[in-house]
Amino acid sequence: YEVRLSERRRARFEVNGQQERSQAYRLPPMSQKNWEGQLGACGYINKAKVQAEVKEVLYQTKSLQPVVEAFVFNDGKMTNLLTLKGTIPIYYKGHQYNIPVKLCITKEYPQKAPIAYVTPTKDMRIHRGHPNVNESGSVYMSYPIWQGGSNLVTLIIALSESFSKKPPVYRATTAQRRPPQYRQQPQQAFPVARPVARPVQAPNPYVAAVNQYEQQQQQRRRQQLQQQQQQQQPVQHPSTNLYQTSNPYADPKAQRKEQLLRKAREALTTNTIERLSAQTEEINRLIDYEFKLKQNKLTLARGKAEMEHEKKLLETSIAAMDTQNKTLNTWISENKNKDVDVDAAIDGRDTWSKQILDEVAKDSAIEDALYALDKALEDGRITLDVFLKQVRRLSKQQFQHRALTHKIMEQQQQKRAMEM
Repeated sequence: YEVRLSERRRARFEVNGQQERSQAYRLPPMSQKNWEGQLGACGYINKAKVQAEVKEVLYQTKSLQPVVEAFVFNDGKMTNLLTLKGTIPIYYKGHQYNIPVKLCITKEYPQKAPIAYVTPTKDMRIHRGHPNVNESGSVYMSYPIWQGGSNLVTLIIALSESFSKKPPVYRATTAQRRPPQYRQQPQQAFPVARPVARPVQAPNPYVAAVNQYEQQQQQRRRQQLQQQQQQQQPVQHPSTNLYQTSNPYADPKAQRKEQLLRKAREALTTNTIERLSAQTEEINRLIDYEFKLKQNKLTLARGKAEMEHEKKLLETSIAAMDTQNKTLNTWISENKNKDVDVDAAIDGRDTWSKQILDEVAKDSAIEDALYALDKALEDGRITLDVFLKQVRRLSKQQFQHRALTHKIMEQQQQKRAMEM
């Protein structure tokens, strides 16, 4: 009975432990309701789409969980964004691995793609020179399918396929996890006499005073020797001691070899830095040229489009002028030997054209009348009161004629546009 009871307790303990471990990696229901409640305060443009796609991701991927947290952009601005944290599975050389990632959903989603990061644990390191992930963990892989019908699920699938070809992280060894330690130069030890077993005697005050004096002298000489050694050796950074040896009994050939290796290493480092700086400057210069060429290309394309549009307008105007020229030449040839009444020769094609001619003629007549009133006032033939009264009356009529002319022209333009 006691054995069965212990087995039941052990089984219950194992079940409870499994439940606790499973709950540790699962977001509680209150937290899921919490991110849905905080989603409205984030200011998303398309909140419904974001909420629906995140729920779809949570349904298909159990290893990602939503969290609303602060996000700092490169320009220093801070905002709250909905972030999916967790891992995505990859398959590399026949084995499954889980890559820790973080997907920050932008407020312009889905017009703008989410911001992805690889978040390695303390036992992981990011591969230097990875084609899609830099050393800070930012994912800068090109994602062209985002411009149509893409969502969070397709993004996670694209990341999994890309990381399966070359994983962005690797497990760090114990030496890589340990912080760097600098090697100190060994100091020359002073000879110390070994203790000798002697019979116990009564302490002699004179002998004790002499021994204390000798110890003080030895300590003083030791300090002086250390000060001389420190004055002779220049102070160096701890990193320079990594490739130095201070053992006076070392092989001279080995020391010479180490010195040559150190000089070669320094020369290669200096040469590499110089070449890198020169290549960086050249790359920046070429990037500037590329940017200028693209700007000039856009300017030329814009100018070409404007010139083509202007060419079409000129061709249309030339065709209209040719038509009018032919019409005038035909009319002149037909009425060359006829007596033409000037007032009857020019007439409107329709009612609006005739009305415009009348209004323009009245406007010109009023303009001539105003000019005549001005000359009469200068000559003193009319008084100022009469001048102002007539000018007010004629200006009012001129304004009405011009307003009617503009209104008829607008109607004609609308009619012409509808016919085209």
